[in-house]
Amino acid sequence: MEKKPLIYLIYNDLVAAVKGIGDKVFLDRPKNTPDELQSFVVVNIPTEIRSRLKGTFDVSSECYGSYSIFCKAKSDRTLNIGIQSSLTQQVLDLFPINGVHVSATVPTVLMQGEDGFGFQVTQITFKLRTKLNARDIKK
Repeated sequence: MEKKPLIYLIYNDLVAAVKGIGDKVFLDRPKNTPDELQSFVVVNIPTEIRSRLKGTFDVSSECYGSYSIFCKAKSDRTLNIGIQSSLTQQVLDLFPINGVHVSATVPTVLMQGEDGFGFQVTQITFKLRTKLNARDIKK
């Protein structure tokens, strides 16, 4: 198995968990979105990743992550509550997320409103813990 950087392994698990929810998954909010894109999820790790040594060979890190759920607003720029709440619930139903390299728990929902580009945003933050063996990580 090819070794990958820690951040790659974390993002890979988090993206895989939400694939299929919304039209697309991004690692950052795209500057431009095609008109046909009605909803998408952005995966982010907006905090430092703190390493916790756990024995000689194991690596354990903790941090927080977030999913931002974007849904095209109605023509009057108001919340499309049916679609937005459905997408949010689909993500919440995934918790606890138990990926190959990470586990995500304790989701918290924050309604953020309109993003200035015609999308309504809901953010779900969560506690993230890696479950890696040092031999899996590229140094």
